Amino acid sequence: MAHRYSRQEKGKWVSPRSQSQHSRRSPIRILEEDTASLIAQHHLTLIGKVTNPLMQRPQEVVEYLPLY
Repeated sequence: MAHRYSRQEKGKWVSPRSQSQHSRRSPIRILEEDTASLIAQHHLTLIGKVTNPLMQRPQEVVEYLPLY
């Protein structure tokens, strides 16, 4: 094997320091606002993910949860 390919030639992960600064996105600005009313409105909201859909069928999990 005469030539070894670098990570960049293979298209694999390259250190962020070696990438140009132009490819970096600007940070997202989050506006300050009062979220108390949103928190009160959605205090019973549940967000989740079925991690084993073969054993726990997502539709059956949804049907098991009570509606308010």
